[in-house]
Amino acid sequence: MINSREEQVMTTDAARMQREIQAETDNHYIRLAVQNGLERGVNSSKRAAMMKGSIFGLAAAAMIAVLLFIIPVLYDKQQPTTAKSGPADWGVLEPFREFNGYDINSATFESAVRNDYIQLLDQGVEVEGYMVTLNAVTADENRIILLYTAETSIDQEIYGFSSSRMLDVQTGSLLNRNGGVDAHAKINGEDNYHKYYGKSVFELDRSKPFPTQLEADFLIASVDPGKMDDPRTGTIMADIHYSPRIKVTFNLDQKFKEIPTKVIHPDKSFLLAGHEVVLSQVELSPLMIRARFALKNEAENTWEVRRAIFEAGSGKVIAGTGKGTVELPLLSAAGTDNGFEELFASTLLDDPESLVLEFTAKTGDSQSVMEFDLLK
Repeated sequence: MINSREEQVMTTDAARMQREIQAETDNHYIRLAVQNGLERGVNSSKRAAMMKGSIFGLAAAAMIAVLLFIIPVLYDKQQPTTAKSGPADWGVLEPFREFNGYDINSATFESAVRNDYIQLLDQGVEVEGYMVTLNAVTADENRIILLYTAETSIDQEIYGFSSSRMLDVQTGSLLNRNGGVDAHAKINGEDNYHKYYGKSVFELDRSKPFPTQLEADFLIASVDPGKMDDPRTGTIMADIHYSPRIKVTFNLDQKFKEIPTKVIHPDKSFLLAGHEVVLSQVELSPLMIRARFALKNEAENTWEVRRAIFEAGSGKVIAGTGKGTVELPLLSAAGTDNGFEELFASTLLDDPESLVLEFTAKTGDSQSVMEFDLLK
């Protein structure tokens, strides 16, 4: 089960979050909402985070509630289920197999492991009794997925990651964090309070040079021995201690840029909330599938109409191979200038024989399903 202690950290440390919200990539969705609201007013985009072990804490949720009165962002869409499949042997990453299953985006990393599309790192840094080890990474032109482990000495118990950041060393710019999960390691089914697993997803802009060297940057929250079993832990700010920022630099294998993103333009139209909408573009890469929908009639392009079509339906992708089918869930959705886009998990490394986007449109109590073949 996903550990929710990161949410409690954010609740008790609201002051820290408020000071750092513009800088910390763990608060990407909130920061994006604020930026879009300031820059675009009612034309701001909408985000939905669709993952177990969400990075949103209770304090973040309270801030979102306020933001919704200022700029209409952050809409939840239906969270689908995923089929369970995975490689027989994860090798040195075996401890992460169950942990990865906590993530709604688990199928993507499973596919990467299955196809040896992984760079093992095993690089660690220890600072004042806190240690972070980077275990493995996978990437494509659009995303980076990083696995890592935090450990402490016996005088501190890990409460959670307060923040996880990634810097492109070449450009000096922080990458946007767009999801992840974390949880304690287990010993005989019980939480090991001195070992903590993390998984973070960071966004890349494929119009920019592919990164060669990256710096992962973490802040660990911890408590004194025995506090993790105290039900009051997380409600008393003074109980929470923080590590120094722990930075680990690594070189990213350039093999990850060899598979280009395939871009197709289906130009298929359908009715959504009474408006004609076009599936205008689909991007396909090893770690993500992105579908973009646009209003066909430019005269209808108003905030109210864009909001209506955004709320009127959602999609999922079904990938089929000789071994069966896998449902690739919707990970996030965002408004655009003329419609919206949806981001899905990907198993393209498995070379699927079929790949179908199923979009469910809702009208009152009824619904209809459109299917789009993404391999034609």
